Amino acid sequence: MGWVKKNLGFVIGLAVAVVLLGAGVWYSLGTMADSNAADGDLQAKKGQLDELVKREVYPDQANIQLAKDEEQRVNDFIRDARKKFAVRQLPETLDNAAFKSLLESKITELSREAERAGVKLPDKYNFTFEEQRKQLQLPERTLLPLTSHLENLAAICRVLFDAKVHSVVTLKRSAVGTNEMGGTGDLLTKKVSTNSALGAVVYPYEVVFQGFSQELAKVFTGLINSQDSFVVKTLNVERGTLDGATPATPVAAAPMPGIPAGMDPILARRYGLFGRGAPQAPVAPPPATANRPGEVVLDEKPLRVTLGLEVVSLLPTKEKEGKEKGRGKEAPANGGSTQ
Repeated sequence: MGWVKKNLGFVIGLAVAVVLLGAGVWYSLGTMADSNAADGDLQAKKGQLDELVKREVYPDQANIQLAKDEEQRVNDFIRDARKKFAVRQLPETLDNAAFKSLLESKITELSREAERAGVKLPDKYNFTFEEQRKQLQLPERTLLPLTSHLENLAAICRVLFDAKVHSVVTLKRSAVGTNEMGGTGDLLTKKVSTNSALGAVVYPYEVVFQGFSQELAKVFTGLINSQDSFVVKTLNVERGTLDGATPATPVAAAPMPGIPAGMDPILARRYGLFGRGAPQAPVAPPPATANRPGEVVLDEKPLRVTLGLEVVSLLPTKEKEGKEKGRGKEAPANGGSTQ
């Protein structure tokens, strides 16, 4: 007992350690039991999964009917989705002469519409078809994709013209083929993509125009109400400067009375010449301004808008079926990628 009294702290610590050790062993045994039970359940579920995977599906009438119902449901969904997108009818046969005639007439038509709407275009603008107007012969496989781009750009321009934006700065489209060399800033790095399940072709474009917030709202309204299917991907709005605006001409300051002509007022004051020769005219107080009804309080600044959008066009049914039959045998005819 004497030793216990002398080492009371050690004895108490030893007792606490024994109690904690027993609690740890009890907790470990309980946790191990739970772990073993969970491992047993996992092995049982894994065995059931392996059995289901390795089991052969018996082609009974119920399975066949279920597969047909699922196929019909997918077809109904695709048919309903196609109703929400426009089907662009392109000419079945198109040669260089017909495309050149269509291109020239379309550019002339868009230029006249811009002039009537008061929308400013770049000088001698070709709507991203500068190289095509210069070339005498174009590859036959590029005529239909170029026609699609021409129709899509015409639809975009008409939305801008109806909104009466101040000016169209640039239009950009994806390249057709691998060797197309567009004008300055005419082509995008993005490619045309094809959704084979829906039978749709997605054309990317970039539009830069200048105007005010009211014109920007009208542009979005026009995109929403258009018969074509537009998808806005990016929008960048920054401060713009309207072309043709000339800065105000600075007015020369009137000479101060009493200072000899050509002399700096600081030098005149330093040498005592300020006020000699002519009495100083009294300075009239500035006229008082009052806030009158109708006075302009907010002067809106022009905006430069960069709009990235996509045009979703459905292939005709016959062309869609032909692409599905030839899927995996050849690349899409429009030069795009398949999703």
